[in-house]
Amino acid sequence: MNALALAALLAVLSATPAPREWRDSIRDVHIDGKLVRSAQTLTTSSPRMIAVVCGEEVLLLDPEKQTVTRAPKSAFAFSADRTSAKTANDLAGEPAGTLVRSGTTLLANHNGTAVLVTSHQSPSGPMTIEELWATAPVWRSIADVYQPDAKLVERLRAIDRPVTLDVVLATWCGDSRQHVPRLLKSIAEAGNPNVKVELIGIDAEFQAPMDVIAKRNITNVPTVIVRDGEEELGRIVETPAGATVEDDVCDILAGTPQSHRGRYERGKLIASGTYLLRDAKQRHEGTEAFELYERPAGGVIAHSVIARRDGTSIETWAWNRFIEVTHRAATGTTRTRIYRDGENWALHSRGVTGLVEQVVQAPAAFVAPATITYAWARNAASAYVVSERGAGVTQAMNARVAEGDVPKFVRFADGSTRTLVK
Repeated sequence: MNALALAALLAVLSATPAPREWRDSIRDVHIDGKLVRSAQTLTTSSPRMIAVVCGEEVLLLDPEKQTVTRAPKSAFAFSADRTSAKTANDLAGEPAGTLVRSGTTLLANHNGTAVLVTSHQSPSGPMTIEELWATAPVWRSIADVYQPDAKLVERLRAIDRPVTLDVVLATWCGDSRQHVPRLLKSIAEAGNPNVKVELIGIDAEFQAPMDVIAKRNITNVPTVIVRDGEEELGRIVETPAGATVEDDVCDILAGTPQSHRGRYERGKLIASGTYLLRDAKQRHEGTEAFELYERPAGGVIAHSVIARRDGTSIETWAWNRFIEVTHRAATGTTRTRIYRDGENWALHSRGVTGLVEQVVQAPAAFVAPATITYAWARNAASAYVVSERGAGVTQAMNARVAEGDVPKFVRFADGSTRTLVK
């Protein structure tokens, strides 16, 4: 092939649009008033569209244009676990009806058939594995194609005492989808009668079953509680500390649980240190160990752990548009997440303080003291602080901060101080 022909071929290849990517996004599909669990929904962007896969036909719903088109299932190249698919970039389909949108609800009229697509309602309460597969068929596909590590299966098979895994999950939850099917596959491969699994669903509002949420102190899903009889030996919350949830289960039972590094991506360590905490009367209250990292997306992420003399601890992850505070005490755990939305902060808290939803208006927000190293928090005349006495409560406070990227001394309006000691 001469240079001219090769250049022409490369020009044609480079002009070929990339395939359109579709991702599984569980929703409830009702056809003529009947909930059809086997119908899979996928989403794509630019433009945003929803594909409803039912049988050998796919309905393409365009919420912006309010159109419905039809395409054969063969136009979709599915991944082995059915969590994603690819189509031609210009897949348009044939006109197949009308579409009405109300919020996140879509109603399509397809040749006289009503197809209603709504937010997924995760079942709450105890469920069997078969009920889970029936509710979220893609989860079964994930389990079917997953190949657990042989050494890990042997560790599960070697458990020589009866234990129970309480797996609290939600079928609307991406982390549950990521980890629970693989955990169930590994346990099935091990075939150890000593390992019993109890599945418990949490509803979309995180309010049912409330007895489970309150009694077992569930702040996030999935939560896997490893217990011997009624004694809790350990738990995995949201994501594993090790490579998999199965690894964590085995480590807990071996008495060697790993410390969770936190789920948030971070780059180079910029600074670290420890603050001495004193109250308004300058009595020693505890310490705060902190780390500042570069964020892969730009900026800085702060991680800190406050250890108080009364035995409570407060762990914080924060950057300029997000704060997560986990308050741990003998009475239980509360986790609060706060997101910046324009000039407002939306707060959502779960745990022993109950369920808290609130919106606060503030020019900036921080969690004392490590996040004061942020210019956006340090320069604020007034800022909101998530209470160290129990996350889920905010209070407006003023802080006077020494100069420097890592303040050596911080004094708050109530007279309490933070002094950098190392």
